Amino acid sequence: MISCLPVFLSRHMATCRAMGGLIVSASLLAACSSAPVKFYTLGASAIATGATSASGSVSPVTESTTVIEVEHARIPDYLDGQDILVRDGHEIERSSLGRWASRLSVGATDLVTARLAQKWPDRFVTDQPQPQPPTWRLAINISRLDVSRNGAAALNADWSIIPQDLHQPIQRNRTHIETTGSGAGSNNHVAETTESLLDQLSDKIAASWPHATLPTTHATHHRAGSANPPV
Repeated sequence: MISCLPVFLSRHMATCRAMGGLIVSASLLAACSSAPVKFYTLGASAIATGATSASGSVSPVTESTTVIEVEHARIPDYLDGQDILVRDGHEIERSSLGRWASRLSVGATDLVTARLAQKWPDRFVTDQPQPQPPTWRLAINISRLDVSRNGAAALNADWSIIPQDLHQPIQRNRTHIETTGSGAGSNNHVAETTESLLDQLSDKIAASWPHATLPTTHATHHRAGSANPPV
C-alpha cells in the first residue's frame, strides 16, 4: 500500500496541472471574446471654435480682437480621470467597458471653450495660455457632476470672470443644474447627460458675461485716438 503512494501522488499532480492548463486556456479565450473598451468624448472636437466667413475661411485674430482665456476647469478628484462613473446612492460605480477619451476635466474645459467660441465668433476664445494678458480670464470650479443610475443628474458650479484691468471688479457667479431622464446609467447616457449639463453651464456663463468695455489685450499697440472695440 505504501509503495503505491508515490504513484498516486504523481498522477494527482499531473491531473491538477492539466486542469490548471484548462482553466488558464478558458480564461484567455474569455478575455479574447470579451467586448472591447469604448472611448467617449464630449463632442468638443466636432464644434467649430473660430469665426468663419461666408466662404468658410477662419477670420484672422488681430490686435483688436477680444481674447478670452478659459482656465483648466476644476472638478472633484474622484471624477478627474478617464473612468466613466455613475452614482447609485452613496456608491460610485466604474464602467468596465467605457472610458473618457481624456481626463474629464480636460474634456469639460474643451467643451465649455468650444461652446463659448461658437457663441462669440468675433472673439478669440481659447483654453491655451497666452503670451500676453488676455482681455478676460474665466476660472471654472465644478464641485458636483453626478449622473445617477436612475438617469437623474446634477451639476454644481461657480465661476469667476477676471478682467485684464485688475482695478475692475471680478464677476462671480454660481449655479445648480438638475436633469431627469432614462438610460439606466449606460455609458452613452452618461456621456450625453454630462455633455448636456456642461452645455447648460456654458449658456449660464455666457449669459452672465459683463457688457462693460475694457481695453483690449494689445491696447498699447493701437494708434492714438483709436477706439477700443466692445466686448
